Amino acid sequence: MANKVRGQIPADFEGEKINLILSTNSICELEDAAELAIDEFLEKFQPGAKVRMKDLRLLFWALMLDERPAATVKDAGKLIDGLRGDHDRIMTEAILAAFPDAQEGGEPGK
Repeated sequence: MANKVRGQIPADFEGEKINLILSTNSICELEDAAELAIDEFLEKFQPGAKVRMKDLRLLFWALMLDERPAATVKDAGKLIDGLRGDHDRIMTEAILAAFPDAQEGGEPGK
């Protein structure tokens, strides 16, 4: 069961429930894969920005890693497809849970 206090966001993936979380370890993996610091990567998702699906898929890959360490970016694409448009809400909740200061208008990492 997901624990939103710990930043876990429930989702369905290939017929089972998984928890998505942007943890310290998954952020490190994301930074390595994107070759960007997390704050620079998240700037791509600011309101009005044109988000590349490749970046969205990479973010969801990172969200999967705590429960699915062997997840691939293609798995993340399947996850996004299965969310049927709910990916924006999940992405926003996960980022706000990882960076609670952002909820008060602050910038992540500052």
